[in-house]
Amino acid sequence: MSNIKIKKIQNKLKEKNINTLIINRTDEFLNEYISADSERLLWATDFSGSAGRAIVSQNAATLFVDGRYTFQAKEQIDTSQISIEHLNDFSEKLSGNLIKNECLALDPRLHSIEETLKYVDLSVKSETKLYFTEDNLIDELWDNKPIRNYGLVFDHPKNFAGIESSKKLEHVIETLDKNNLGAYFLSSLDSIAWLLNLRGSDILNTPLAFAFLLISLDDKPVLYVKIDMVEPVLKARLAKYINIEPIEKIKEVFNDLKHQTKIGFDFKNSSYFFYDLAIKKNCVPSHLENPCLNPKALKNAVELEGARKAHVRDGVSVTKFLYWLKNHQNIENENEISVADKLFSFRNSNDLFHSISFDTISAIGKNAALPHYRYDKNNPIPLKKNTIYLFDSGGQYYDGTTDITRTVILGKPTQEQKEMFTRVLKGHISLSTHTFPKNTKGTDIDYLARSSLQEIGCDYDHGTGHGIGSFLSVHEAPQRISKKNMYPSVDLLSGMILSNEPGFYKEGEYGIRIENILIVKEENENLFNFENISWAPIDKDLIESSLLNSNDLKWLNNYHQTVFDKLSTFLTAEEKLWLQKVTLPL
Repeated sequence: MSNIKIKKIQNKLKEKNINTLIINRTDEFLNEYISADSERLLWATDFSGSAGRAIVSQNAATLFVDGRYTFQAKEQIDTSQISIEHLNDFSEKLSGNLIKNECLALDPRLHSIEETLKYVDLSVKSETKLYFTEDNLIDELWDNKPIRNYGLVFDHPKNFAGIESSKKLEHVIETLDKNNLGAYFLSSLDSIAWLLNLRGSDILNTPLAFAFLLISLDDKPVLYVKIDMVEPVLKARLAKYINIEPIEKIKEVFNDLKHQTKIGFDFKNSSYFFYDLAIKKNCVPSHLENPCLNPKALKNAVELEGARKAHVRDGVSVTKFLYWLKNHQNIENENEISVADKLFSFRNSNDLFHSISFDTISAIGKNAALPHYRYDKNNPIPLKKNTIYLFDSGGQYYDGTTDITRTVILGKPTQEQKEMFTRVLKGHISLSTHTFPKNTKGTDIDYLARSSLQEIGCDYDHGTGHGIGSFLSVHEAPQRISKKNMYPSVDLLSGMILSNEPGFYKEGEYGIRIENILIVKEENENLFNFENISWAPIDKDLIESSLLNSNDLKWLNNYHQTVFDKLSTFLTAEEKLWLQKVTLPL
C-alpha cells in the first residue's frame, strides 16, 4: 500500500519554503459530511474516515484519528510514510513542530475561527511564521480532482418542518438584537437548511445545499446559493423575506455593511476565512454561538411525530432484511456489498424515502471490529457461516432521519461472543431505561452504557450517542452522550433525538454494536426519561440470558412485543411467523 502522494506534498513544501502543513478533513462550511472535491485528507493519506487531520512536514507525516478509526487507519494508510496518533494528541504534536523562524501553513477556509486564533497565538509564542494559503496546496497537486456539482435546492414545507421559516428568522433576529449585533454570518449547512425550511442535494446522503446566509438587522437576510438550482416554489417563498445572491459572489458578502458593524460568528463552527474577510471590510467580528443550534435540536411536535413514523417504516425494512438474512440458505454466496444492496432495496420502496442517511456499514467478521468500516467496492468480502455480521445503516425520509445498528450471528456463536453481546445489550438497556433529573448532560449518564463491559475490564473508544436531525444530518450537534474527556456536552432537554449505541470490538476478530434511537421526554418538571423509537428484533441467538437481570429481561421482552405489535401487519405471512418466533419472551 505505497503512498507516493506524501512525497509529492513534501516536495511542494520544500519548493514553497513551508516546513509544516496542516490538512483538515472538512470543507469551507466546516461540515462533517463533505463532497468528493473536498476529500483532501483522503487523497493525501488514503484514510477514508469522516473525522481526522494530518500534519505533514518536509520529512515526516502524521495522521490523527479518534477511537472509531484507529483500526481502520492502520489498514488503509502506508505506515512506512505516515504514522498514526490519536486526535486528542494533535495540539501537543503540532506544538512540537513549531520551530522559531520556520513556516506553518494552513488553508484558512478549512479551519474554525477558534482553532485558527489558537494557531496564531502559538505561532507568536514560538516565533513561527504562520502562512494562510490562498490556493489549497493539495488542490495544486490533485490530478483529476472531482468538480463540485450542485444539485436541486428544494422546499421542505411546514407539514414536515412544523414551523414556518419566517417565524424561525424572527427568533434569530431577536437573539441578535439582544446581543447588540448588527449582523450574523451563518455557514452551517444544516442550520441554514433548518432555518429556511429548505433541503438540497449537494452532499451525498445528507439533504443539504451549499449555501451561506448573512442576517442583518438593517436589511433583508441574504442567502448565497447556486441560484439556477433553486426550485421555483422555494425561490418564490423565500423571496418574500430574503434576498438571494449567487454563491459565486460570496467574497462580497460584507460589502454592503456599514463600517464597524458588529458581526456575529460562531467561532467554533465558522471558517477563519470569513472572520478575516470581515476585518478587512472594517467590520467587527464577535462570537455568538449559532442561534439555530438549540432550537434545531429541540424538535417540535410535527418533527417528533414524523420521526416516530419514519422509524416504523424503516423498522419494517430492517426486519424484512433480517428475515432474509437469517433464513438465507446459501449465505456464503453473498458478500458485504450484496447484502447492503439488499437492505437498500427494502428501504427504497418506503413512503417518503429520499435516500440512505450515510454509507451503510456492512461488515463481516474482523471488519465488524472497525466501528466505521467501509467496504471496498472493488473487493467484496463474502459472508461466512458461524461468523458475526454487523450492519449500521439509516434512511433519509421527508419526515425524519433514521439510524440503526444490529449485530447478528450467521450460524452458531462462541460463548465469548454471547457474553460480550449480552454485556453490550445490558449497557444499551441501562441507558434506555434511565430516568434523570433536570440539568443532566450526556456525559453524566454515558457510564451506564459501559458499566457491564467495564466490570470485566472492557470498553469502547467512541461516544455512546449522537444527536440526529429531522430530514437533516444523521449526526447533529450539540446533544450527545459520551465520556467527559471525549466531546463537549450540553443538558439533555425534551425533544432532543439521540442514538444509543454501545459496542465492543475485538481487533482482528469481530465487533458488536446495538443501536436504537431515543427521544428525550419530560416526565415532570424535574425529571426526564427516554422514549425508544427504533423497532427491529435483537438477535436472541447472541444473548446469554443468565447474564440478564429481571429489569433487563422485562425491557427486552416488552421491547420485542412492541416490535411485533408495530411491524407485523406490514409483513408477509412467512415474515410475520418468523418475527413472532424471534420476539418470543426469554
